[in-house]
Amino acid sequence: MELEIIIAIIIILMTAFMFAPLGLGGGVLYVPIFLFILEWDIHLSLVTSLILVWMVSLGSRAAHEKGGYVVASVGKRGTNAALMGAVFGAILAAIFINQLGDMSIKIAATFLLIWVLYSTIKKLTSELNGNGNGDYQPPEVEGKVLKIYRAGCFGGGAASGLLGIGGGAIFVTLHRSTLKYKQHQAAGTSYIIESWMVPMGILTHLVIDGSGTALIETLGIYLILICILVAGTAWVGAKVAIKMLPQRVLTYPFIIAVFVSLVRYLIDIKEMILLG
Repeated sequence: MELEIIIAIIIILMTAFMFAPLGLGGGVLYVPIFLFILEWDIHLSLVTSLILVWMVSLGSRAAHEKGGYVVASVGKRGTNAALMGAVFGAILAAIFINQLGDMSIKIAATFLLIWVLYSTIKKLTSELNGNGNGDYQPPEVEGKVLKIYRAGCFGGGAASGLLGIGGGAIFVTLHRSTLKYKQHQAAGTSYIIESWMVPMGILTHLVIDGSGTALIETLGIYLILICILVAGTAWVGAKVAIKMLPQRVLTYPFIIAVFVSLVRYLIDIKEMILLG
């Protein structure tokens, strides 16, 4: 087995373990792994990332449900909007890649990550300043709040299909900022949406860009083994974090992970500008 593949597998499993408690599927790192370490094309990178994100979602959802950190009734109310968003995003990705090249995806990912960083840091700063009330009751997801929630879920789904991510960066931020959930609850509820939404993005990509053949030729039977390993690693990571780590502590690795991904995309964009 080539060194690049070994490195990629190690990073993938580490990502699944660390991201599982955060409400993230890991797509913000999986796509760069496939693009920059394994040097796959953008179509194969996106669909493979989504498959691994789905495995993380399933494993971590099981752990959060057992721990009582899932508001299923709320997550289900945003799932349909997220499903439609995933289809829309996958179609948009195909158009962007065909017309503008894969750099368009990287630029879109950059803007998304900047927004997530801003929203998360703003929320954390508010809590550290004593403005976050631990006894605060989340608003009822009805009327205007429901419309905002569904719009956010559609946006998360669109980002998932477009960028090959789980959309957790948006869903967690939505649950934290709009519904005032704490980190574990925000993550667990996000996985309710992701576990149903991501397969739709996968199917749409397979139909539109025909990446199924390349997926089978590249990974073959190993895809099943990797999926099992990723789902199991995500389950363990979520269980460990839920039992041992305070909820606010999880916000810091979330910020670091998003920041590292942002830097990598910015480096690529800078190189494109210099070459241009």
